Amino acid sequence: MPLPTRPLDDRSFQDLVDEAKKRIPLYCPEWTDHNVSDPGVTLIELFAWMVDILLYRLNQVPASHYIQLLELLGIQLEPPQAASAPITFYLSAPQPTAVTVPRGTAASTSRADGGEAIVFSTDEELVIRPAELKHIITRYRTPDRGLVYRAVALARLTREFPTFSPERPQEGDGLYMGFDADLDHHLVGFEMNCLRAGGLNIIPESPPLIWQAWTATGWRDLEIEEDTTGGMSWSGRVLLHLPELARSEINGIEAHWVRCQVTPTREDQRPYTTSPILRDISMATWGATVTASHATEVLHEPLGRSDGSPGQVFRLEHTPILPRHEDERVELWQSGMESWQAWAEVASFGESSADDPHYVLDSATGELRFGPALRQRNGAVRRYGAIPPRGAELRFSRYRYGGGTAGNVRRGAITELKSAPAYIKRISNRAPAQGGLDQETLEQAIFRARNLLRTRYRAVTASDYEYLTLDAFRGEIARVRCLQTALAGATPDRAGPGQVYVIVIPHLPEEEATRYIPLARLALAPELQQRIARFLDERRLLTTQLEVRQAGYKRIRVDAQVVARPETDERRLQADIRGALERFVNPLRGGPEGNGWPFGRELYLSDLYACIQTVDGLLNVQSIDMFWVDENDQPHRAERKVDLLAHEVVVSDIHNVTVTVE
Repeated sequence: MPLPTRPLDDRSFQDLVDEAKKRIPLYCPEWTDHNVSDPGVTLIELFAWMVDILLYRLNQVPASHYIQLLELLGIQLEPPQAASAPITFYLSAPQPTAVTVPRGTAASTSRADGGEAIVFSTDEELVIRPAELKHIITRYRTPDRGLVYRAVALARLTREFPTFSPERPQEGDGLYMGFDADLDHHLVGFEMNCLRAGGLNIIPESPPLIWQAWTATGWRDLEIEEDTTGGMSWSGRVLLHLPELARSEINGIEAHWVRCQVTPTREDQRPYTTSPILRDISMATWGATVTASHATEVLHEPLGRSDGSPGQVFRLEHTPILPRHEDERVELWQSGMESWQAWAEVASFGESSADDPHYVLDSATGELRFGPALRQRNGAVRRYGAIPPRGAELRFSRYRYGGGTAGNVRRGAITELKSAPAYIKRISNRAPAQGGLDQETLEQAIFRARNLLRTRYRAVTASDYEYLTLDAFRGEIARVRCLQTALAGATPDRAGPGQVYVIVIPHLPEEEATRYIPLARLALAPELQQRIARFLDERRLLTTQLEVRQAGYKRIRVDAQVVARPETDERRLQADIRGALERFVNPLRGGPEGNGWPFGRELYLSDLYACIQTVDGLLNVQSIDMFWVDENDQPHRAERKVDLLAHEVVVSDIHNVTVTVE
């Protein structure tokens, strides 16, 4: 089968003739005889035949010509993107001092399956700090005073103390543990010495407890690595993965806080009849998590010596090269210098003066080029960028190469350390690696070139704003919608012509984007909002008034009554229906197409019926009630549909699903 070719111009001979005849009334209205016997029509057909031959040859342009044309336009193939994954370094035992894992520490997948190992490198230095418990506070509800906080001294005359309410634990009772050390993304363990008789009636494998930590957005549920206490039924250890923490004041004490709180019982749980009794509790660090990228890091690679000429070209040994960090750059040294001089990478030399220490680097080929010297019309020579002095030594401080879809490995696949740091027992990625993309193909570059040439350096239409924003902030934002005011729609109480609103939904990891999303996670960070506004402000028309906003979110709550098929697990069906609703009523992955709920598109009751009926194990849907929840958490019933404004999308609230068996 021959390779398919894409015609640059798909007009046929007849198309050319018809197009020329349509122009006759405009350029020569006196010419009225358009029959094939007319000499003028004969000339039109002759020239159309000649143009048809030229178009045929033009459409045979090989791929190498496409590449040269793209290079003339300053367009290069995008390098591969590296997948990233959180890697947890587990200590062999808690250490009294901090343990440091250097930046660039290499880890890889196992070769047990016979395949090639996939190498990851840590993106930053990891410091595993020791933990020390400073404060213990219990919170419980009393009939007369409501919620009461009681501080528990670390050094006590009476060893035992009740964890929750001394009478009978109730929903909201909690045990608060405070510490001062910065333990962001650490794995901490709480050693609990429990009285065996405490915490009666519960099912130890499923206690009605939740572990949370205080963050900048409030209390956040924690991932439990291990719990050998059976809900504080006996002595053991609870291992918790902490997120990025924030300090807070509880009962007059400011610290970082982790709490264990009593929750309402589920179907597979039983409530406490007595409070667990603790004799002692201590805290220790068992590891920490750092982000690693699918890349191999190279340090201080020598490039060679400069010959003092403009436009020098050097090549890095390994390709493709990943996007550089601030300290990944060319460095220069020559006799008399005390240290290596750093040079700056730029996208082009168009704005570089003769004294600017600039260079450009092609990430795909590894070609590193210094500024040229070009002769001007008046005979003078202008240099674009400084020239490294003759004899100066050049090196690249550090860079990372790799990337591609091969790095999107499953959870728990990264287990091997290339060089084990001291006190590290093992490693593992607790989430799948995501974000890996192969190098851009020529077909993709040609498609990108069309949009880039159309929108380069300016934003006029709504699609211009959307394309430029998504392209410039890839990986930080998930969706963009541009809203512009029409001339006819301007009224005294509405924005006039020239007002542009860029509506942004931030990017979330895949594991968060497909489930219940708290509104706090969808908030647009002020720093990102300002960067987007500055970027678009340089490209807007002078008369355009620009404003960058986060999307409007309308929370949707669903109460569903369904009937399960015989021999169907009711709890599994309930969880599957909730999961289906959370994926469908979702600003990132929801909607009919699965690309995020369309801006301004109404949510109909029939949409929910169609969503729920796709779940396996369902016999029928008895009823569905749909509510939208306001800012005060008050639900409002919607009979047939929920209307949305142009800048709004829907997001799931907590859904209630009742399952009965036929």
